[in-house]
Amino acid sequence: MLLCWLGLLASTMVPAVPAAAVPAPTTAPPDLPGGAVAPNGFVKYVVVGAAQGRVEHLWEVALRVLGDAERYLEIFALNKGRVQPDGVPVTDPAVLRRGWLLVVPWDAVGAEVSYGPLPVFTPASPTASRRPRPTVPPASEVVCTVAPGRRIGGVPWAQLRLTPEVAWTRGRGANVTVAVLDSGVDGALPALDGRVRPGADATVDPTDGSRGDRDCTGHGTAMAGIVAASRQRGTDFVGLAPEATIVPVRIGRSAGTADSASLVTALRVATAAGAGVALIGASVDTTDKRVVAALRTAVARGTTVVVAARAATAPAGTTLPEGVLRVGAVGPDDRLAEVYRSGEVDVVAPGVDVVSLGIGSGEVQGTGTDYAVAFVAGLVALVRASEPRLDAVAAAARVRATADGASTAAGRPDPWYGWGMINPAAAVNATLAGPATTVERRSPAGAIAVLATILTLATLTVGLRRRRRH
Repeated sequence: MLLCWLGLLASTMVPAVPAAAVPAPTTAPPDLPGGAVAPNGFVKYVVVGAAQGRVEHLWEVALRVLGDAERYLEIFALNKGRVQPDGVPVTDPAVLRRGWLLVVPWDAVGAEVSYGPLPVFTPASPTASRRPRPTVPPASEVVCTVAPGRRIGGVPWAQLRLTPEVAWTRGRGANVTVAVLDSGVDGALPALDGRVRPGADATVDPTDGSRGDRDCTGHGTAMAGIVAASRQRGTDFVGLAPEATIVPVRIGRSAGTADSASLVTALRVATAAGAGVALIGASVDTTDKRVVAALRTAVARGTTVVVAARAATAPAGTTLPEGVLRVGAVGPDDRLAEVYRSGEVDVVAPGVDVVSLGIGSGEVQGTGTDYAVAFVAGLVALVRASEPRLDAVAAAARVRATADGASTAAGRPDPWYGWGMINPAAAVNATLAGPATTVERRSPAGAIAVLATILTLATLTVGLRRRRRH
């Protein structure tokens, strides 16, 4: 049974399993950028496929096999000018075709990564390819990817599970600012129209007028969509706090982990902007004393910070302040998307095949702990909008105390699930002091049934009193 569980878990994990799980040589000479070619001509490569009926983006490939969407330029550098089976050379990081063979860096891992000589093929006669148009003119030679103008039909499972509409009885996040510390946010999207501030780029000097309301990889935009997207015509998708304001702060990352220097700067920017919530869209190095100190300062200044729970393979870090929420991701079957360090999860949220906004006019679907972080950040925004008196620590405590497992966890959290799945309706409608009120979020049918029972009992009581009088 344990082996079956581990097998199913491995099939849903994004990014891929650690490199140690994939047999491969331990070193590689720098014959190509990133040391991609071994002395015997062997390389690691992937075959471009389709994602939800469309050709995937290069950043999606980088996210799956390298754990970092921003490393898509490394893959492009390894393949630039390489003629593909359809006869078309790789010339643009924004253009991929199904069936292309892409050499990937030596640390790429995953079931789709092959190792050996590139397959021999005779290039076909090339056909014309329409070039995607970036949302805004690029500031450099890097061409930003765009999501196709498609909608993912139906109500997303995460939305059905959390039923945010039931939590909107006391507001939808208005007057709360959420700082998205990630790759930036596309501020031109209709679903975020008027609620994305210019933000800043923490990878440079944020005092030089740099902005964060432009996103090249789409990752930060997807995070912001889960938090605050308003409902648009033609789609059922909506964010958890659709009236919240977004402050995008761009940070650097390496191998899926936030660059400590830019993260410290970004947290300062978030608190200076008055953010009630800050989500970090990359893993956080809690062994870095600078990062932990910055988290403590942010909480002390009133910002609840939401971070991804660290993988089981991560080294032990420093204890984080109570105003920081550590989040794990689960799928529709409640299986974890990743194995986390025991005892380092506060709550869990949807993080497998979740829907959000893409750059441009379309929607995207993704998997990873970072997506779960966005859901929890949206919930904190709702909580702080409904109870402005709560400080950063109290808001985080409210989310923990109202999670689905909080009332049945025997007074202590589960080592891997924490206090369980977040419950927006319970978190928003809990009393300010004392234990949280339990709230069913499935539908109002239960409340109606209770009300009908009360009315029936009242009617019977009145009838009995009248009979006694006669």
